[in-house]
Amino acid sequence: MKFSKPLVIFIILTLALVIAGFSPIPVYVKHVLILTLLYAYMGTAWNLMCGYAGRLSLGHSAFVAIGAYTTIILFRQITLSPWLGMLMGGLLAVGVMLLIAYPCFRFGLKGPYFTLASIAVMEIVQNLLTSMRDLTGGSLGLSLPYKPTSLALFQFDGKEPYFLIILVLWFIAVALVWKMERTRYYLEAIREDQDAAAALGISVNKNLIKSAVISAFLVGIGGAFYVQYFRYIDPATVGGFSIALNLALVAIIGGSGTILGPTIGAVLLIPLSEVLRMTVGSQLPGLHLLVYGILLVITIIYLPKGIVSIPGIIRARKIRKANLALTGSGIAGGSGADE
Repeated sequence: MKFSKPLVIFIILTLALVIAGFSPIPVYVKHVLILTLLYAYMGTAWNLMCGYAGRLSLGHSAFVAIGAYTTIILFRQITLSPWLGMLMGGLLAVGVMLLIAYPCFRFGLKGPYFTLASIAVMEIVQNLLTSMRDLTGGSLGLSLPYKPTSLALFQFDGKEPYFLIILVLWFIAVALVWKMERTRYYLEAIREDQDAAAALGISVNKNLIKSAVISAFLVGIGGAFYVQYFRYIDPATVGGFSIALNLALVAIIGGSGTILGPTIGAVLLIPLSEVLRMTVGSQLPGLHLLVYGILLVITIIYLPKGIVSIPGIIRARKIRKANLALTGSGIAGGSGADE
């Protein structure tokens, strides 16, 4: 049985993460590893709609907030299992996405207009969560009632169970995108030329809405994991611009429109952000945003297809040098023959 190179990389990366998560490393390192996997998972979900289809969203934190608040409110109000709350949060995120995606895609809203629409949705959700004080706690947020370690209640005193859960979620998200081969090709065709894709018989609206729904569902589940892990949320943190920007950056810098690009971006950016926050965060708050900006500019100028494209660029340069060498030797040989 022959394995493709990306599949081999995926298997090796998964095994490396398993070994790292269950090895005797400091608790804080495990926390950073969990955060990295969380953003790799949600970045993969963001990438399905925004990377492959080319519809840049800077408001996906709205769906993170919907998933998180649905889970915690249902648990606090009626003691609904967080596992069921996670599914409910994902489905509610899908409902909200449909309200946005259908009119946007139906009337051809794209480019900066779609991005502005996504930001508007994020602001609406954040303001609603802030104003509904009796239900959401307003700007003060909500804390998850503490329960002893329980798989049924999705609460654990150690880091390892959270790591295993988010690793499984990340694996499912990457495998799902991998399996959606035909849909990925359709979305890439729509991204490059929507009219030409439609002329070839590709259902533009159907595929765009399909990618948007799956993206919102997965991100909503990520929001449910977020609240179960941190045990506290507020509208500005979980539904604000910071998470939305991180989701976009890990995909764009890692390689948007690629299967493992968001994971590579998360592996680079999230640990870097945590190191900067721990070392110079008190003296230079917001330094990680400056670093993000520098990395984004460098990526756009020198690596427009992201970090994941580096091996291909190196390989292309080697082939070009080899061709130049062959051409040069051919010219030299021809000159010698003429003499």
